Parts: sequence; C-alpha cells; structure tokens
Amino acid sequence: MRVSVVIPLYNARDVILQTVQSVLDQTWRDFELVVVDDGSTDGSGDLIKGPDPRIRYLRQENAGVAAARNRGIAEAKGETIALLDHDDLWHPAKLERQVAVLKARPDVGMVITDVAHIDRDGKPMGIVGAGYNPSEDFARLFVQGYVPTPSAAMIRSKVLNAAGGFDEAFGSAGMDDHDLWPRIAAVCAIANIAEPLTYHRNREIKPAQIALEHRALLIERLIKRFSDLPDRRQYLLREEAFYYCDLGKHLIASGQVLQGRAALVKGLALSLGRARSVKTGWRCLSRLVRSYGRVG
Repeated sequence: MRVSVVIPLYNARDVILQTVQSVLDQTWRDFELVVVDDGSTDGSGDLIKGPDPRIRYLRQENAGVAAARNRGIAEAKGETIALLDHDDLWHPAKLERQVAVLKARPDVGMVITDVAHIDRDGKPMGIVGAGYNPSEDFARLFVQGYVPTPSAAMIRSKVLNAAGGFDEAFGSAGMDDHDLWPRIAAVCAIANIAEPLTYHRNREIKPAQIALEHRALLIERLIKRFSDLPDRRQYLLREEAFYYCDLGKHLIASGQVLQGRAALVKGLALSLGRARSVKTGWRCLSRLVRSYGRVG
C-alpha cells in the first residue's frame, strides 16, 4: 500500500528538516513525500530540495494551508494520504501501524492516532490527546466520537475523493480540518490507534481575529449541512451564541465598544432563545455589564 505524505509548508525554516526526517525515518518504506511550499519567504523550501527521489517539492503562491493541502492531495499518487503539518513529528512506526489497520479493515477509511504535545524545542509537555473521545460534544455528534488532528490522520484516497477536500475559504490556518472530518465520517468508518504516535508541536498561536472568523465560517458551514438534524443543530446554535460572546469580548478589548456590545446582545438573545443556553447567556450579560464599567 503506497502512502502519499502531504506536508503544507510555510515559513518553517527552523523545524521543517526535523519534520521531513521523521517521515524519512518511517519503518514503512513504500511512501512518497509531497511538500507544497505555500509561498514561503524564509527559504524553507531551499532546505529540502535535493536528490532524494522520495521527496517531491512543489511551490505555489501563498494561498493558505487548506489550498496547500489540496494541491498536495491532487498531486499524490498513493492509495492513502497521510497528512503532516510542517512543524509536527511522527513516531517511526506510525505509518506502518496505520497501514496495518487499513489492510485489516476494508470498512475503515481513516485511521488516526493519539497525539502527544511537544514544545517549540521538541521537548515533551506531558500532554496526550486521545484520538477517541465520545464525551466531547463535537466528536460525538459529528465524527463518530473521534478527535482527529491533521498530522495524525491517514485517509484512503478514494474516501477523500468522495468526501471532498479542504475548504479553502478558511484561508490561513485552523478549522478547515473540523469542516472536513464530518464529511469523512459520513462516508466511512474511522479507527484510532490508542498510542501517541503523532507529536504536535505547540509553536504557533493564531491571531484572535482569524480564529474568530474561522469559528464563524465553520458554524455557518455545519449549520447548512446539518440543519435537519435537531441534536446537531442545537449544538451549533449554542456554539454560535458562544462565538458572539467571544466576539463581543474581543471587539471591546480592541476599542470597538459599540460593535462589541452589539455582538454580546446578539449572543444573549440567541442564548436565551433558540440556543437555550443559560450559561452562555449569563456570560454575555456579565461581559456586557462590565463593558459599561470599563468605559466609565
């Protein structure tokens, strides 16, 4: 089973060699590595260009991580796609263990692993995220109880073709995977290897404005897709109310007080109305009241 490893690369000169090496060190040898340089300006791509036939280096104008992933997936020749972010790492046996699951279970279209968190220098932080956690609302309602992370996922190419790729409207980073996982869960079974074979580096923090924009877009996409399912719609309405609560706080903190209050009022109305979330309603009201004390 040939595996296509897809790495979207953008300005990761300090870590990309470690990431690539964790692929080259895999015990499963039948793979190709497709690196899509999304317009890096720090010379990241120059570090990995070379004669190794397993590495295919592609460069494009900056279009965001979702577009870079999609480009890599489109160029891939393998039966499966293994995603890997440019600053994450793998245990040497990760691909081999995942391939074994896919070979043994034809019904499984995506297999993930638990995730260990490492700091900027690659040192363990002592935090392991479980790949299966049905107590998490989003996972239970939308992804068969699983909690995928891009770098932990191996997906059959035919499943990605059926589900569609990453939504490029998400732009720079974040939430594009949360939009994809429910589409994959709708077309195949998912499995998890309950071992931390993926190492997620806590290196980048998304700006608050981008994170908020992506939350709004994700909620919009999911509401359109699941509006006829009451339990999922109710969850998304609560998430929308919580989004307005956080948006209001962000706007007020950045000096846009009137706009922030308007967002909090909207969140309050939604919380006490269709979302039926007293907790979020109190949070909106509390932030709204504090905004007047702040100005005064």
